[in-house]
Amino acid sequence: MLFHVLRGLFPIVLWCLAPVVLLGVGACGSLQSAVAPGAAITPPEDGAFSESNDAGPSNNDALPSESDEEQEAGSTDAGQNNADASNPDPSDDEPNPPTVYDPALDGDLVFSTSQIDASLPNGSDLPLTIYLPGSEGSHPVVVFTHGFQLSPSLYESYGEHLASWGYVVVMPQMPGGALGPIGAPNHASLKDTLKSVLSWVVSQAADAQGPLADKADANRIGLAGHSMGGKISLLTATEDSRVVAVFGIDPVDSAGGPGSSDGPDYPSVTPELMDEITVPLGILGETTNATCEGLFCQACAPEENNFHQYYLHATSPALEIEVLGANHMSFLDDPNCGFTCSACPVGTDDPAVSRQLVRRYMNAFFQVFLFENDTYDVYLDGTASQTDVAAGLITVASKNGL
Repeated sequence: MLFHVLRGLFPIVLWCLAPVVLLGVGACGSLQSAVAPGAAITPPEDGAFSESNDAGPSNNDALPSESDEEQEAGSTDAGQNNADASNPDPSDDEPNPPTVYDPALDGDLVFSTSQIDASLPNGSDLPLTIYLPGSEGSHPVVVFTHGFQLSPSLYESYGEHLASWGYVVVMPQMPGGALGPIGAPNHASLKDTLKSVLSWVVSQAADAQGPLADKADANRIGLAGHSMGGKISLLTATEDSRVVAVFGIDPVDSAGGPGSSDGPDYPSVTPELMDEITVPLGILGETTNATCEGLFCQACAPEENNFHQYYLHATSPALEIEVLGANHMSFLDDPNCGFTCSACPVGTDDPAVSRQLVRRYMNAFFQVFLFENDTYDVYLDGTASQTDVAAGLITVASKNGL
C-alpha cells in the first residue's frame, strides 16, 4: 500500500511538480496443451510468453495420464476446466487420478466484460467492472479491490483469467481523494464500502435481467485485493460472515501515513484483529520494498506492516507465498503506471512471470475454497509448488491445517 509513501511525499511533490502529479495520478484463445502441475513458469523467449489479456494458453487439452494413450477431455462443470476429467487405463481396475490443469493458464470459458455505475445499498453510486463467464449455472464470486490511487484497469488480466475459469469477478473503483492522499476516504470507510458492494452482489445474484445475469452464487464469495485493497479485504473479513475466503496480494497494514496512528479510522488488522478472521487466507507478497534508503524514502510495503505479518499472526488456515525479487508494483498489469508506481523501487524479477505466479496460486486457492475442488490442493500443500520453489521463483509456507 502506498498511502503512507505518497502522503509523506505529497507536500514536496505538490510544490515542485503539481501539474505532473495531478496528470500522472489521473492517467494513473489460441488452443494449447495445459502444462503439467507444478511446472515452473519461465521468462518469455522470443515473444512466446502470453499474458492473459492476450490470446493466452488454454486448458482445453487434457494433460497426459499415466497411460501412453491420451484421450481428448471435454469440459465438465462450469469453472472446473476439465479438472475432474480423467483418462482411465482399461488395464487398471481403478481410474487414474483426476486431471489437474495448471491454474496459471487461461481457462477454456469465454467471458464478457461490462462497466456499470452501481447504486449500492449504502446510498452511494460506485463504478464496477464485471467479468461474467459464458457458461450457464451459478458461479463463485471474487470481489477484487485495487490498491491506493490505482484503478481496476491495472488488474484486468486477473479478472479475465478468473472469468475464463468460471468465476464471476467484480472490481469496484473505490472512492479516492481528488488530490491524492488529501481527502481520501479512511480505511474504515472503505471497509464499509466493500461491505456494501457485497450486499449489492447478494441482492443482484439471482436477477436474470441484472448485471450479474443470474450467474453469481451469493453463498460462495471470495475477496481479493492488492496493497491497500488487500488490507481492506482482510479488514472486511473480520466482521462480514458472507466472506468464504480471502487472497491478499502484497497487503500492507499501514495506518495511513506519517502523523497518523491506528484507531477507528485506520484500524490495524495485524496482529490486533487476526483472530477475528476465521476463513482460509492466501497471502502473497514480496520483500524488495520492505525497506528503502534515501532522504525522503519510505518503504512501500514496510517490513513491520507487510504481507508476512498477516501470515505470522493468522489463526485460521493460511498459505504464504513470497515472490522472490518482485516489487510492490510487479503485480500490476502495467508496473510502470506513472507517478504512483514510480514511488516503489523496482525489483529483480520479470513482472510478467510474477503476475503469472499470482494467477497460478490465487486460482488454485479459490478452486479449493470456492469451487471445493480438492484436486488443486497440490498447489497449496507444496506438492505442485516445489518446481517454482526449486526454480528460485517463490518460497511457500502454510499453517493451521491448510
